[in-house]
Amino acid sequence: MKKITYLIIGMMLLSFNLSEAQVQLDTIYIRQKPVSTYVEVRYYYYPNLQAYFDTKIAMYLYKKDGAWIKSETLDPTTRGYSIKNGAYVMLKGFTEDEPYNYFEQHKAKYPADYSSRPKPKTNTSIASLDL
Repeated sequence: MKKITYLIIGMMLLSFNLSEAQVQLDTIYIRQKPVSTYVEVRYYYYPNLQAYFDTKIAMYLYKKDGAWIKSETLDPTTRGYSIKNGAYVMLKGFTEDEPYNYFEQHKAKYPADYSSRPKPKTNTSIASLDL
């Protein structure tokens, strides 16, 4: 009878320790939240075209006859320019409606490069906006 009593008490103590250990593991897991790497990118700036692409409305913004216009396609004078192969800058965190207000800063910070030499694949096309 003593052995059964000790066995029951031992099982109860073991079950209490396991439930407490489970709570501690849950607490540790809650404290270790993964860090998000998502950054909102609304605009792409194309230095060679001096134009923007707004991902929110899927429209290009470029200057024509002194005024900034929105269009689903690029200006016909840019024929032969490949958007897929061209240089661009991701304006991270910039969510305002008029990026062209900072055009002179973008133009100075990201100068156009019209050389035909292939560029090495690096993360230089990704930049954050420092205003």
